[in-house]
Amino acid sequence: MSNVVSMTGIGVGTAEVAGLRVRVLLRSVNGRFFDLQVRCPQGLQEFEPAIRERLQGHISRGKMSANLEREELGEATVRPTLNEELARRYLDELRRLVDLAGDSAPGMPHLDVVARMPGVFRSETETVDQEVVECLVLEALEVAIEEFDATRETEGRTLVSDLKGRLQRIATAIDAVDAKVSQSRETARQRLRQKVEALLQPGEVDRDRLATEVVLIAERSDVTEEIVRFRSHCAQFSEAIDSGGEVGKRLGFLLQEMNREANTISSKSSDTSVIHTVVDIKEEVERIREQVQNLA
Repeated sequence: MSNVVSMTGIGVGTAEVAGLRVRVLLRSVNGRFFDLQVRCPQGLQEFEPAIRERLQGHISRGKMSANLEREELGEATVRPTLNEELARRYLDELRRLVDLAGDSAPGMPHLDVVARMPGVFRSETETVDQEVVECLVLEALEVAIEEFDATRETEGRTLVSDLKGRLQRIATAIDAVDAKVSQSRETARQRLRQKVEALLQPGEVDRDRLATEVVLIAERSDVTEEIVRFRSHCAQFSEAIDSGGEVGKRLGFLLQEMNREANTISSKSSDTSVIHTVVDIKEEVERIREQVQNLA
């Protein structure tokens, strides 16, 4: 499966032979792990293990349900079966009756009389062989899986389109942060130097030591590394959704790292415009997180 897929999907499959139709309905919603519930009516319950094995090998995440239905088509074919033992007993008793009646007896009754006697014929409904039923179940299941996969891929493409748009907005915002930080870095150093010098009496501090301390303080407020790492996470995020497959867990991890870097940038910065931009970035990251929760 090359495309990014959603954990939300639905698929219906049917298969039938003369006298029987089997229908399989698959549904799934997002979930951290794979959770499968199978509902089978009487006569199909023995196929539940095969259904579970097939779906567990196909899907790794999401809460899924598989509902099976069995429908008898048209009127059931009834097959009469002679109860030979009971018929013999009726005939034996009728012969005894004829013997007891003697010369006055009209003779043995016609067969139609015997045939109407209770229990001489049993009515049995013809049933479809269980091997045929199993083939129907598996055929319907495959049709349902095909449609199920198609809906997940369609939803996945919609989510990916939304994610790429939001990722681009984040990239633009982080570029704005970088530009603001670069412009204000030297200004911040000069302002810090002036404040420190104003607090100290002339001649009571080593100028070289003061310069070193100012540089160290300025570096502690530098967010260059955080911006570089944030961009790296964005690039990895984009590569993951382009590579396709089940990438939900990886994307979730990258979003955690983005949020961590954003928090660090905000805590280091004293520029209110930078802080406001970071807030916007974090809000966008949270919106992406909500969408990623729907990806397999």
